[in-house]
Amino acid sequence: MCYLPLITILFGSLIGGAGFNLVNVGGGLLAQQAPPAFDNAVGQSESPPLSAEANAVTPKVDVSGPSSKLAKSDENPPVVDQPKDLDAYSQELRRAVNSGEMTEQAAVKAWQEANSGSKRADGKDDVKGWVGKHLVIFLATVYGSLFALIGGVFLICYRFVKRREKAREVALETTTSELGLKFEPEGDELLMSDLSSLPLFNRGRRKKLFNLIVADTPDLQVQVFDYQFTTGHGRSQTTHRVTVVSVRSVTLAVPELQVRPRKAFLDGIKEMFGRGGIELDQYPAFSKKFVLKSDQPEQARGFLDAKMVAACERNNGCSLECQSGVLLHFRANKRVDPDAQSIRRFIGEGFTLFQDVSERLDRNA
Repeated sequence: MCYLPLITILFGSLIGGAGFNLVNVGGGLLAQQAPPAFDNAVGQSESPPLSAEANAVTPKVDVSGPSSKLAKSDENPPVVDQPKDLDAYSQELRRAVNSGEMTEQAAVKAWQEANSGSKRADGKDDVKGWVGKHLVIFLATVYGSLFALIGGVFLICYRFVKRREKAREVALETTTSELGLKFEPEGDELLMSDLSSLPLFNRGRRKKLFNLIVADTPDLQVQVFDYQFTTGHGRSQTTHRVTVVSVRSVTLAVPELQVRPRKAFLDGIKEMFGRGGIELDQYPAFSKKFVLKSDQPEQARGFLDAKMVAACERNNGCSLECQSGVLLHFRANKRVDPDAQSIRRFIGEGFTLFQDVSERLDRNA
């Protein structure tokens, strides 16, 4: 009869599906609750209540051991490795629940954390994977954006220069009309050819003569124009712009020479290699400010007497280039303002220099 309570409990457990396993140890009963399955589809139902007779006969079940184990599992759930394969990780969690090492709540929490971590990792892997698979497209996009930015800056600068030059052309045309002179915005190729042997026109590339103002007299051909050229390459590339007055006359029987302001550093280096220009020992102040160059050094020294030296010093910062029949006057890398007063004054400087040269020729005669 001692087995009757045990048979009664087992029979009720099987019918109710509560999942209790009872073990008889030394005449006592040890009840242990099996953890529910990890699958959400599997439910859990309570066991039907035992009859009063069974309760009276059945000794108290000692469940302190399993309960303490479950509570400890809830507080400190065992650490289960999280493989990259979530299916395998799910099976591992199920085994931990079935073996009593982890409660269902702890398993669900671990599953949610693994699932969210996998999504984050998948997102990072997707980005890296896309870059790796589409490296050419990625690099093309990056470098294309960079080139587009640089091209945009160049386009803005180009349009700015274009507008500035157009405004200068319009202003010069208006000034020329006020002075009663002739204006040729596209320049004169024949004039460019006649001046090509002078030092100014032998520098750089992309040479352009434009905004030509013709102020001829019966005896002289006088032209004022803008001239530009480019030197250097890449980052060191520079576009030089200058306004020049040209005076041409058959009476200008002058030697080929060039007088320009001295550049302390560059001309100092050239002097070390014997290319510093022609020395004028009798005019040391002139030699400190200007450089004299010529393929005819003796004729150039003889031409620059005291009055010609004074004429050059009077136009501080100006350059003078001469050859037979032609005289040029300009300030390096500077353009004259397009207003009538500035143009008239600049033409006057050219006439004055022409008179100084003519007087020098008369003294030589």
